[in-house]
Amino acid sequence: MDIEIRPIRHVLALAGQRNFARAAEQLHLSQPALSRSIARLEEALGVALFDRTPEGAIPTAYGRVVIERGQDILRRGQELQRELDLMQGLETGAVSIVAGPFPHAISAGTAVSRFLAVHGGLRVHLAQQSPRGAVAPVLDGSVDLGIADLREWGDDPRLQVEPLPPHVGLWVARADHPLAGRRDLTLADVLAYRLICAVLPRQFAEHFGDCPAAGQADPEEGVFYPAVTLDTLSFGPMIAAASDAIMLTTVGIAAVGLERGELAILGLHLPWQQTAYGFLTRRNRTPSPATLAYMACVRAVEAEAMAEERRLLAHHLGPGFVSASR
Repeated sequence: MDIEIRPIRHVLALAGQRNFARAAEQLHLSQPALSRSIARLEEALGVALFDRTPEGAIPTAYGRVVIERGQDILRRGQELQRELDLMQGLETGAVSIVAGPFPHAISAGTAVSRFLAVHGGLRVHLAQQSPRGAVAPVLDGSVDLGIADLREWGDDPRLQVEPLPPHVGLWVARADHPLAGRRDLTLADVLAYRLICAVLPRQFAEHFGDCPAAGQADPEEGVFYPAVTLDTLSFGPMIAAASDAIMLTTVGIAAVGLERGELAILGLHLPWQQTAYGFLTRRNRTPSPATLAYMACVRAVEAEAMAEERRLLAHHLGPGFVSASR
């Protein structure tokens, strides 16, 4: 008996959602079409894969076996497609990237537009994740490339890493914030206010200590959740300009609010206030030509972003600050 892969995808979606309507929406199918697909597979196999209950579609013992084996089938299919794409170079295929919040905002998205301008026949999937969340899909092979914080992963033997240039971190608040203009600020002063940022790696929790107003460390996940946790950093300057919360960001992300006079850079500059992200690929897995071409685009965008950052820092903080921060 031959089993097609598409119904396996349908089974996995239904198992994840436990609801035909939600699974159909995820798969971009109509609910009747999904129901027919599952029913046909059950008829072909001669067993029921799901119990239809008031609590939802619950996998039977047979269904659990199909789900377990189906996940492996799909992974193997992805690897096969990837090998074929490698053979065809940059003429066809896809590249999948997952980026942490800072590289996503600074270079990953812009690099996609440049990449597709040259390689229009390729498909690209760019997702954003927390610093730790960006590593898992690299390790399991579901994405080609991660761009994420390297502080915890530089010595991991499973990964090949390449650092990208560090960007200076700044504390930014609304222009008339109580801390704006003060020259004697301490970290405790800043962390007495709500912090706006993406999820931060564990090293920040070590610097922050016990600061409930600013956010909370999660020892199990090994991350720090700011009081105002953002997936998309571009919203942060707007929130800071309208509240007492303080944003930890780069000058490029805050540039518009600074130019408008809505935001001010606070006078606290510590050595560890910088990004430390870079490329992550799975060791012993040859990057595809498309992945290598995209990485080249990221490097070019990063070089331009660094030049603009130096200009903005010199404008707002003086040329001496730029020299001292490098």
